[in-house]
Amino acid sequence: MAAAPVVTLAQTAAGPPEPCFEETEEAAAHRIAACTRVIETSKDNAMLAQAYLQRGVLRELGGESETAVTDYSEAIKLAPANALAFFNRGNAYDQLGQFDLAIADYAQAIKLDPKEPDYFNNRGQAYDHMGQHDQAIADYTEAIRLDPSNARPLYNRGLAQANKGDYRRAIGDFDQAIKLAPDDADLYVARGAAHEEVGEADAAKADFGKALEIDPDSEDAREALNRLGG
Repeated sequence: MAAAPVVTLAQTAAGPPEPCFEETEEAAAHRIAACTRVIETSKDNAMLAQAYLQRGVLRELGGESETAVTDYSEAIKLAPANALAFFNRGNAYDQLGQFDLAIADYAQAIKLDPKEPDYFNNRGQAYDHMGQHDQAIADYTEAIRLDPSNARPLYNRGLAQANKGDYRRAIGDFDQAIKLAPDDADLYVARGAAHEEVGEADAAKADFGKALEIDPDSEDAREALNRLGG
């Protein structure tokens, strides 16, 4: 469960708001074209950096991770102290499966802004993808410390604990995540799987059943209940 790319909302100093920087109902292609227009006409480096960053976000959200990386890299050249540019490029690298590059970008974002929990959460996921679960757990723990009200890093840390085979700790993390987000079916599926791993079939069935109450389309929960005869 990763944090999404961050959308910047810079505005031009004068004249009508530029669609590149607005949260509007405009189609992504229209907004991308607006950002390109800013890039082709602006002489202001700060504005150019924001336009590249915004166009990168729009492209990434449209599944164009490679071109998003190119835009984020241009933003970084123009504004090397912008932590969001490194964070967003890290997300794009992660989507491309280039986890070592993602980790390097998240590390730079953390260096620039060490109090942002999403940076630690997403670096934790990249470590997890590489099988480096202890490093992932350390990052999730820091994300939890920075924002104890967010269920996402607790869920992710629980998954990392489960990947290590430490299902009791995983269940503890899922318990805490469910307290914070009791309507998230994925949390019950994850806790149910951990209960199943330690032989607690009744608790597992209860969790999978609760997941189906919340999300009747959850195939994972349905398959697990069928497997357990629930």
